[in-house]
Formats: sequence, C-alpha cells, structure tokens
Amino acid sequence: MRSLLARAVTLATVLVAGVLVAVTALWGWNDARARTEERVRTQSDVVAAVVAAGADSDVLRAAVAATAAGERGNLAVHLPGGTTVGSSHARPEDAEARRGARESGEVRVEGGTAYLFPAPAPAGGDAVVEVYVPRGEVIAELGRTVAALILVAALSVAGAVALADRLSRPARQALSAFAATAVAIGEGRLNARVRVRGPRDLVVLGESINAIGDRVQGLLDREREMAADVSHRLRTPLTALRLDTETLPGPEGDRIREAVGALEQDVDDIIRNVRPVDETGPRECDLAEAVRDRMGFWSLLASDQGRDVEISLPEAPARVGLSREDCTAVLDALVGNVFRYTPAGGPFAVTVVCHAGWVTLIVEDAGPGFADPAGALRRGASGGGSTGLGLDIVRHAVEATGGTIHLERGKLGGARVRSRFAELGVPHDQDQPRAWRLRRSG
Repeated sequence: MRSLLARAVTLATVLVAGVLVAVTALWGWNDARARTEERVRTQSDVVAAVVAAGADSDVLRAAVAATAAGERGNLAVHLPGGTTVGSSHARPEDAEARRGARESGEVRVEGGTAYLFPAPAPAGGDAVVEVYVPRGEVIAELGRTVAALILVAALSVAGAVALADRLSRPARQALSAFAATAVAIGEGRLNARVRVRGPRDLVVLGESINAIGDRVQGLLDREREMAADVSHRLRTPLTALRLDTETLPGPEGDRIREAVGALEQDVDDIIRNVRPVDETGPRECDLAEAVRDRMGFWSLLASDQGRDVEISLPEAPARVGLSREDCTAVLDALVGNVFRYTPAGGPFAVTVVCHAGWVTLIVEDAGPGFADPAGALRRGASGGGSTGLGLDIVRHAVEATGGTIHLERGKLGGARVRSRFAELGVPHDQDQPRAWRLRRSG
C-alpha cells in the first residue's frame, strides 16, 4: 500500500512539474531572446554614437573593445570605404547591403546570428555596426534557468511523496489492522476484532466488521447451545433403549447393545465438541488403522444382511491430517450410504491405497449409482429422505487436507466414491485444487 501510494503521488507530481517546467522553459526562451536582442541593440547604439561623433580609428577601436561583445570578438564596425574595425563574422556583401538602410537587420552566419545596424558617419555615407551572437549563448542562458527549475521540481516531488507518506500513515495503519484481523480469522480465531485508529471512514468500517464478527460469534454460540440441548435430550431415550437391550439374548442382542453404545458415544462427542476447541494443535490419524477398526462393526452388520464385504488395506501406515474421529466419520458416512441406498444382500468394497503422496479411500457398491452426481455433493441434497449431509461431510474432510473427491461408476456396477487425502508429511503443490471433481464412467 505504501509503495503504491508513493508511486501514484510521484507520477502525479512529476506530470505537474513537467508541465510547469515546459511552460516556464518556453517563456524563458522567449525572454532570453528578448534580453539578448536588447543587449545587442544597447551595445550597437554606444558604438554608433562614437561613429557619429567622427572619432578616429584608435578611439573607435577602443570603444569597440570596451563593449562586452567587442571584448569577446563579436562586434565590428564596417566604415564607408570598406574599412572594418573589430572582428567581423558577416559576409561583406551583407554589410554592404545594410548601408543606407533605415532599420537594422540580421543574417544567419556559421555558428550564430549577425545583427547589422546602419550608423550615419560624419564623413559621408553610412557605417554598419555588426554584433555577432553565437548560437549557444541564448541556450546557455536558458539552460541555467531550466536546470534551476528541474532542481526545484525534483525537490517538490520528493517533498510531495514525503508529505503524502506522512499524511497517509493513519490510513495505512488502519488497513494493516484490517489485514491482521483477516489473517487471524482465517487461522480460526473467530474472536479476533479490529482495533482501528485513523480516518473516520475506516473507523466506521472497523466497527461494522466487529459488529459482524460479534453477530457470527453469537450465532455460533447459539448453534453450540442448540446442539448441546438436543444431545442432552437424546440421552434419556438412549438410556431407556440401552436398558431394554440388556434383556436381549444372543449375538443379535450384543450387536444391538454395541450399536446403542456407539450412539451414546457419538452423543457424548457432540456434547464435548460444542464447546470451543483449539484447532491449532496437531491433527494426525492412520486412515488404514481407523478403517480396519471401524469395519469390524460394519462387517457384522453386513453379515446380518447377507452382504459380501471386500476390504483391502495397506500394511504401511496411511497418515493423513485429520483426527481419528474425522476419519471414522468419513467412513461411516460412506458405508452408511451403502446400507441406506442399496438393496440388502448387495456386496460392497472398502479399499485404502497409498501412492505418490496421496492416501485414497475407495468405497464402492452394487447399487444403482448416482442419478445426479453434482447434486449428491450439495449440502442438504438427498433423494432418499435423509439429511443429505453424508457426502458433504466427506467432501469437507477431504478438502481440509487439500485433496479431492470423485464420484464414479465402480467395478461392482454401482457407485464408487474415491476420496483422495493428502498424505501427512509429504510436500504438495500449493496450486493443488481443493474443489471436488466429478467423473462418470460406464
């Protein structure tokens, strides 16, 4: 911001100073020419007066040498009869042409201009006074003036930039505070607020941003309170359900009790998670291990429904930047959709693959597939009467690691969800797209 402002002020002041220097230089050029011509006329009048007085050659030569132009060898007197006193630069025919003329004239000669003034001589005839002005004399005089103007313009530009920097400091500090607050919010510190001192407009903007932040924080608090309230209300029927399942005999009773226990654990997790948590700590999970442990539960449920389950997991750890609970939630969302949307007895497969810095979780089934792949990933969209949050949960978890999610047609003939997570500890391209991508294959 500071450099941008400095460049803008510099450009504006340079343009203004350039116009002023150009106009002043043009005026100075005309003024220098007028003053030069005035000096030439004054010196020629002095010498012409000596000629008119009938002075001899020595006196005339001394008068010529006493002038500034004569001292530099730029003044001469062409007397009647062809005699010349001083240093002449004009051609003899040009001087002869001015004899008897009423007005002065000027001729261009090599290196400058010769001004010719007719001067009556007492001995009869007219003398001609020649004053030579070198071409660079006017330019040299003008150059000194222009150099002074350029120096003043440069000092003005520097002063304008320094003054603009000084006056804009409160605004720049306010914008820096905005940027720091935005970074803090982006890092998850939602309670960060803007503290602005500066121009009134920026102060009002900061107050508006803080008001929005307070509003968002209030909505988050209400959401946590609502989740906690709903979770506490669920505890009572869950407790009654657990007591009822204690009387169920055999393996099926064990499975139901395990499911009720898992549901109670999920409710407890919701109650804990509605409190503000510190998301700056390390998040790491072995996805293959999490899938292996969780598939023990889903395999039992699949066995009860007559489903064949194919599980393929790597021997090496498949570390991703998610918590164990997040990995379990991803698998539950995907496998839960298999049980919800495919007929009982239909097979499904769960695979974890590690390759080239990516950990891919593949869940595929023998169901009807995705009728609307794009709509399936929209939050809240569902064609089966559910909440429609399953794939949205998966997408957010995948994108949190910088990966992608792909909806395809699998080898079992139904849907295949391929979730690609960035492997933890492996550098990845910062330009890796975070958005999901869809591909349907036959």
